[in-house]
Amino acid sequence: MPDCQTMPVPGKKPYDSYLNILYIMIIGSNIIYREKLSSTNALAAQMLSSNRPEEGTLIYAYEQSEGKGQKGNSWISEPGKNLTVSIILYPDFLEAGQQFMISKAVSLAIAELLDDYSASISIKWPNDIYHKDDKIAGILIENALEGNKIVNTIIGTGININQTIFPPALPNPVSLKILNKREYHPEKMLSAFCRIFDLWYGRLRSGHLSNINEPYLERLYRFNETAEFSTAGGDRLQGRIAGVDSFGRLIIESTEGNLSYYGFREIEFRH
Repeated sequence: MPDCQTMPVPGKKPYDSYLNILYIMIIGSNIIYREKLSSTNALAAQMLSSNRPEEGTLIYAYEQSEGKGQKGNSWISEPGKNLTVSIILYPDFLEAGQQFMISKAVSLAIAELLDDYSASISIKWPNDIYHKDDKIAGILIENALEGNKIVNTIIGTGININQTIFPPALPNPVSLKILNKREYHPEKMLSAFCRIFDLWYGRLRSGHLSNINEPYLERLYRFNETAEFSTAGGDRLQGRIAGVDSFGRLIIESTEGNLSYYGFREIEFRH
């Protein structure tokens, strides 16, 4: 299994001649591997219901039989072909109204990870990672709230790595193997993901939100472009994606210059 637990402070030698400091990572501080699970998110929820796992605990499954996606959909993944993990966090430094910052941080981490393998990686609101117009990764975040605070968070993510055949019902899947015509090692990618996400989560913990918000907008799929959408009520509209507000709502500017705000499940792209 990959060693995600300790690594030198970025920019420093592993053993500083004066301080002898090691940077202790949060993400991947405890790794739980299973050959087969119904869902990594389900196991994470079960663990949280009985105790308090170490923050950064990561559950990695070779095979998921009932992987969970957005909007109650299933996440379809061939055994051993892709990276399917869940991470347990305790972001109690965030208020409930800031919970979309977690989505931004993990989305940026996955996008940065995939930059090393392919160009044209973007973040499609609210929780998908795209290569051009095709979906290469998905994220499902489940937050437990208490008052105005986030008690715990489960981040589930699936990254398409070596799978080349997908169910016809999926409209636009793609994988690294499809893009680059070669096989990759999911466990090596997991190790890199731990390191990258740990840095983004550190930025979030330190309160440097502008260091997350600005890169997120730069990565946002079709940002500042005019697109067609369908609303939950069945209406069709055309407008420019003007950004995402602090609550995670997509901001659409109409052709008349009016701004509208849409939450999860209230609007979707028309393809």
